[in-house]
Amino acid sequence: MTLLDSLFAQAQRAYTEPRAAGADVLALGVPREVLVPALFTVVIFSVILNTISETLAPSPFVIITPFQMVMLLTVMLLVFSFAIAKAGQWLGGVGVFHDSLLLVIFQQAMFLPAVAIQLVLFVIFPVLAGLFILFVMIYLTWVQINFIAALHGFETLGRAIGVLLMAIGMTFIALMFVAPFFVTTTGVLNNV
Repeated sequence: MTLLDSLFAQAQRAYTEPRAAGADVLALGVPREVLVPALFTVVIFSVILNTISETLAPSPFVIITPFQMVMLLTVMLLVFSFAIAKAGQWLGGVGVFHDSLLLVIFQQAMFLPAVAIQLVLFVIFPVLAGLFILFVMIYLTWVQINFIAALHGFETLGRAIGVLLMAIGMTFIALMFVAPFFVTTTGVLNNV
């Protein structure tokens, strides 16, 4: 079984046993050299799906180029991964940045099909698409909490929830410093 086959098998398992699947993904020994290409791959697929979504239902508030979206999403995922690693260490966890990044990339890849399904539902039945994406976001949070517990070796999910909340806060603060490179004072994004 190849590494890619193992990752696909763990992605399927993560829907029912997220904590065990997260631990098994970490145990696969994914080389660090593949993390950056994997990150850009999931980011580019996410941006493509977002671009299709914006084509179907344009946002009246924000205009952002695909390149800007790739850069912003990449920075956001890197900061979020770093925040998960650091916040977990502060709470007694053992996870490190590259393992945190692996699980964040894995989770992003795992939920890309759900975003594609949501786009199809949007065309057919928009209200159902909204409910579906709400369910996906709630479930995504549950999977993320379990991945954090697996990453840091937490026995209970309480500290994992604390790590997630701290990581979200840290990412939000970091994005306040990064966003000015993309957003003007009027709130309209620069078209660089």
